[in-house]
Amino acid sequence: MKTLKIAALAGLAATALLAAAPADARPWGPGGFGGPGGGWGPGGCAGRETPLTTTQVKDIIEGKIAWRGDDLKVGKVEETNPGTIVAEVVKPDGSVVRKVEVDAKTGRFRPAN
Repeated sequence: MKTLKIAALAGLAATALLAAAPADARPWGPGGFGGPGGGWGPGGCAGRETPLTTTQVKDIIEGKIAWRGDDLKVGKVEETNPGTIVAEVVKPDGSVVRKVEVDAKTGRFRPAN
């Protein structure tokens, strides 16, 4: 649990630094998420003793959204394959903005297909 809190705080700090950049320099682009090295891009933890759960992934994404101050929210979050969690980021009307895939063992976020 302590490792999760440290990883979440590090992710929030990195997102805050990136959010302070001018809009045209942000790696997540105008659509919000998914840029290389950005809040949802390649990277993540080196490994975890226990895999992330769908609830933990939802909490992490909600924290990133709250930190950025967007009016987006987390939609459906499900484990699609053992060790792979897919989460939807949606607008208030429920339309999907982005799907992200999370490696439950490493905590790595990447755009989902």
